[in-house]
Amino acid sequence: MKKTIVLLFLTYIGWSLSGQNQSIADLENFSIMSPVQSGIYDAKGWSMQDNGTWAHAPNKIPYTDSRSNNARPGGLNELGQDNFISLELRKIMIDDEQYNVLIKKYNDGEFEFSYLQRNWVFFHSMEFWVFKSEKLKELMPEDVQFNVKYLVNLECYVTGKIRNYNKTVFTEEGLNLANYTTGVINNFQTTNTGYYDLIIRIVQDRKLGKTINDGNLIIALYPIRSGDKEVTRFKLIKNYKHENLNKMQLSPDNWKDIFAENFYEVDFNIYNNFINQSLAYYVELGKATTAYDANYQWGVLRYQIGDYLGALEAFNKAFEENPKTDDFMIYSYRGNTRSKMGLHTDAIADFDKALMLRPKRIVDYPNWIRNYFNRGVAKYYINNGTGACEDWKKAYDLGYGSASEYLYDFCGQKTP
Repeated sequence: MKKTIVLLFLTYIGWSLSGQNQSIADLENFSIMSPVQSGIYDAKGWSMQDNGTWAHAPNKIPYTDSRSNNARPGGLNELGQDNFISLELRKIMIDDEQYNVLIKKYNDGEFEFSYLQRNWVFFHSMEFWVFKSEKLKELMPEDVQFNVKYLVNLECYVTGKIRNYNKTVFTEEGLNLANYTTGVINNFQTTNTGYYDLIIRIVQDRKLGKTINDGNLIIALYPIRSGDKEVTRFKLIKNYKHENLNKMQLSPDNWKDIFAENFYEVDFNIYNNFINQSLAYYVELGKATTAYDANYQWGVLRYQIGDYLGALEAFNKAFEENPKTDDFMIYSYRGNTRSKMGLHTDAIADFDKALMLRPKRIVDYPNWIRNYFNRGVAKYYINNGTGACEDWKKAYDLGYGSASEYLYDFCGQKTP
C-alpha cells in the first residue's frame, strides 16, 4: 500500500507581472476557508491576585482570589477567567475581498445540575471573528515600537461561538438560524458537515442578509523589550459594534491600565510569526493592471483557500492573456493545482516548463528548486517510482533538505 505523500505548498513571495493591457473581467468567487495559516498554541496567562501578587498558568488566566483558586467545585478552576487551546488564523474570500478568520478553541464545561453545582461536564468550544486581511498589517506594524501599548479594532464582518462542538449531531433540519443573531450555536457535530463548514455557512448567511452581526473584537497589544528578552502581551477584548463604545475603549486614556489586571504573554517571535505567516498570503490586488495580472493573482488566492477548480480556471485564463510568459511561478502554481486535483500527468508538464525557466532573482531559487520535489510527487502517483526518486534526489542535492525524508521512506536512500 502506498504511503500518503503531501504536495509542498509554494511560498508566496510576490512577483513581477507583465502582460497586454486589456479589460479585466469580473471573477466570481465563493466562500471556501483555507487550512490553518498560522497559530499560537502555547502562552502564559497572568492575573493580579487579591493579595497583590501575580499568578500565572499555561494557556489560562487564573482567577483573582488566591485563597480559593484551587477550591472551586467541578472543573471551574480548570477554565480560569479565560483559557485557550489554540489561536488559529485562516483565510476566506467574501465578495472578492480577502478576509481572515481568527479561531479560538478553548476548554469549556457546565454543571448538569447548575443550582447544586453538581456533575461537571467538560467539553470544548470555539469562538471566531472574521475580519479584513488588511487588519493584519495593524496587528504587526513594520515599524513596531517596543514598550508601547496599542489597540487594533478588527471591525469584524461576522462573529460567532460554537459550544461543545464534539458532542451531538447537529443536522441541517435542526439548524436554527435564529441562533445566528446571537452568534451562539450549541452542540454542533464535526462528523456531519464540520464546524468549519458551519463558519462558512454563517459567513454566507451574513453576506445574503439573512442575519446581522453586532459582535466585534479589539486586540490589545504590548510588545516589551527588556535587555535581551522580547515578549508580546495581548488581550482579546470582545465588544459590540457600537461607535461610542468603541471610541471609549480605543481611547488612549484607557490604555494605561489595560494590562494592569490580566493578560497573555508569548515570546515576541511567536507572535510575530503568527501574524506574518498569515500576512504572507495577502495579495495586493490593487497592483493588477492587466487581465493577465488579475487572473494570475486570483489563481493564487483561490489556490490558497483550497478552491483548486477555481484556481485552475484563473491560471488558464492568465495563460490565454499571456501564453509566452517567462515567469516560472505561474507554471509552478498550476502544476501544484493540477496535482491537488489528481491531474498528475498535466502537473508534470507544468513542472517541466517551470524548470526550463530558471529564476532571474536569487531569492526565487528556493521556490524554483521545489519544482523538482513536487514533480517527484506527481511522478510517484503515476507509478513512476524511479523518476520520483531521481527528482527528490535532485531537489536534495540543490539544497532542499526536506526531500531527505522522502528519499529514505520511499526510495530507501540515506542522506548525510
